[in-house]
Amino acid sequence: MKLFSILTVCLAIVFFTACSGGGSKAGKTLVVMSSGKMQIDKTKPETIGFEPGNQHNEEILTYSGDAKVTVTVKSPTGDKTYELPENGIYLLNLKKDTLIGGIVNFGNAGMPTSISTEQLEHIIDSTQKLMLGQNASDANKTYFLAPGSVKKVSANESARILGPYNAIPYKVEADKDGNAPEFYKFFTNAQKRESLGDLIKRLHK
Repeated sequence: MKLFSILTVCLAIVFFTACSGGGSKAGKTLVVMSSGKMQIDKTKPETIGFEPGNQHNEEILTYSGDAKVTVTVKSPTGDKTYELPENGIYLLNLKKDTLIGGIVNFGNAGMPTSISTEQLEHIIDSTQKLMLGQNASDANKTYFLAPGSVKKVSANESARILGPYNAIPYKVEADKDGNAPEFYKFFTNAQKRESLGDLIKRLHK
């Protein structure tokens, strides 16, 4: 049985259930990932000025209270609104490419140091399906966000969403109840397509 290093594991989303701790604060967090520049109106953070481009940018906006929040994105092509009806953390995709991702499984002893051939084949198959939107599931905490869409990722507003260029922490600390922190890692389809190509080549060596 072949074993693959942690570096190989980090190239793929691990589709296993993870412990998630921490409660939700009263409010909403919106993580915005874009291809282009964003301007946030500090007096009215529900309004985002957006100029499409090629550079990746991220913004994290917070809204207190339980009332529904309507976010308006103003761009040269017109205005578009997004509803945040419930408390929790949301991801808004203003990139040119689809974003796919899921919860990070830290387990009880941190990230695994190796992975078997069978597990790698499962990751490859699951990721290929997710890239097509076939197995995105709130129950499994795996997500597919087409450009211009928003998705509630977790009811835990304190969860963290890691973008395409943010690494998964190698070590994390448990909360006061002993639960692993709640992290979600997202990639663009283009990134995942490239990394999967490398994984498939390694698998067949």
